[in-house]
Amino acid sequence: MNRIRLILLFLIFVSNLCAQTNISTPMSFHIEKDVVPPLLRVMPKTQLFVDQNNNGVIDGNEKCAIRFEVANEGVGDGFGCVARMTVTGDTEGLMFKDVPLPAIPHGSKQWIEVPIIANERTQTGEIQFSIVVDEPNGFGTDPITGIIGTHKLRTPYVQVASYKIMGSRVGKLNRREQFKLQVIVQNTDQGTAENVTIGLRLPENVNWLGGTEEHLNVGSLKPNETKTLEYELMANQRAADQIDIQVELSERSGKYAKNADIPLQFGQYIGSSIAMNIERNDAEVEIRKATLISDVDENIPTTNTKNPNTFVLIIANEHYSQVASVPFALNDGNIFREYCIKTLGIGEKHIKYLSDATGNQIKSGVNWLANLTEAFDEPQIIVYYAGHGIPDEANKSAYLLPVDGSGTDVSTGYKLDNLYTTLGKMPASQITVFMDACFSGSKREDGMIASARGVALRVKSGVPQGNMVVFSAAQGDETAYPNREQQHGLFTYYLLKKLQETQGDIALKDLGDYITKQVSQQSLLLNSKKQTPCVTPSVTLGDQWQNWKLK
Repeated sequence: MNRIRLILLFLIFVSNLCAQTNISTPMSFHIEKDVVPPLLRVMPKTQLFVDQNNNGVIDGNEKCAIRFEVANEGVGDGFGCVARMTVTGDTEGLMFKDVPLPAIPHGSKQWIEVPIIANERTQTGEIQFSIVVDEPNGFGTDPITGIIGTHKLRTPYVQVASYKIMGSRVGKLNRREQFKLQVIVQNTDQGTAENVTIGLRLPENVNWLGGTEEHLNVGSLKPNETKTLEYELMANQRAADQIDIQVELSERSGKYAKNADIPLQFGQYIGSSIAMNIERNDAEVEIRKATLISDVDENIPTTNTKNPNTFVLIIANEHYSQVASVPFALNDGNIFREYCIKTLGIGEKHIKYLSDATGNQIKSGVNWLANLTEAFDEPQIIVYYAGHGIPDEANKSAYLLPVDGSGTDVSTGYKLDNLYTTLGKMPASQITVFMDACFSGSKREDGMIASARGVALRVKSGVPQGNMVVFSAAQGDETAYPNREQQHGLFTYYLLKKLQETQGDIALKDLGDYITKQVSQQSLLLNSKKQTPCVTPSVTLGDQWQNWKLK
């Protein structure tokens, strides 16, 4: 009991003592530490816009970035820094994000990259941006500002630009006869096509024999880039009259490639090409349509005027059994035939087209003309020949060479004087002859097919008879050259070119002047050799032929 009393008295004493000496209860307190600041600065001339295709624009579906270098010129390290971008303008389809940064020690530099990611919704325009590097205590960088262009998604478009059928010995597409299908595949839009595959789907009873593989991966195709393929094919006896060949195209996305159907008809003339339609809506990269054909093979003028009293014999000899071939002769004959029908208004039944003609076939074609001129009143005649000519070394006479003829035996040829005499006797009001051949013994592509001495001979080119004017591709010992780029004989190309430009409405003198000038100039530029066409009327015509027209 006494002990309890003593404890109570002690507590009262202590309480009175604290009150007298002003001793308070313990207080909480915080001692602030001194800040050692960094000092961040963007290094001059280090700002760089980086884009995948290096065109300086943010394109749709492209990953880009703004890159720059930051230096810490303060006494403290930079902790917790963040690169922040703000953007205004055409921002649809663009994604930005803040970039947390590792510590930037004082006295050091660090490269920083702020990403810009575009998707397929990106529009064409521009953005205005501002980038700062924030530091928690306010010692970040001054802003980097600028403007960057944006562009909508550049997509590829892979399609068949042109195709061509060739290779038949008889100039027509036939069953059980091998032919070649040439195809140009082109990227006709602004984006690069990746993982491009090309497949050939053949109809029943048509077989692949060689050439380009039936299924091929060609990798990437840049805008305007092309890939040329050549397939060797043959149809058997059971093939349908029309065979539809499909070229199947694909690229990585599966969106930007178009298959093409190529319809072929047995009996059709071959050697010319078909251009596919290519439509463009813009032209950042100029798209030039790739083609296997000459500019005179397409856009052939058409007329509603009929030319019912004109008859045409066309002989196009390309493939010879005993001498070298004549490049593009079949294409020459085939396209001249098209101009006769479409531009000059001559009916198809009024045209006899002999491709790779033998000697007997040439004679038969001339007889066909003779019979028609007797049945019609004062008809007009056009004769066109593309092929080899050979000289008689003994008397310098000129001969047409059939495909079964010998380059060293003129008895297998058709004498040019005999042709002109036969034509001149026909009761025709107007006879126009086009000869895309030379008779010096040289070949269209240089070299010799005849002449034991191995040199070109200056020959007599034949004498026109009756109501006849002759357009010859070359004179004397010259060669009639090809235009390889246009896939025609040089003479025939400019003949067709002028018919195209004038829609066939041109006087023969003007036509002859144009052909002579153009061929003479272009042969020197292309071949560094002379080729001088000439126009020779019969002596009985005088100048009256000059105003004749083919139409």
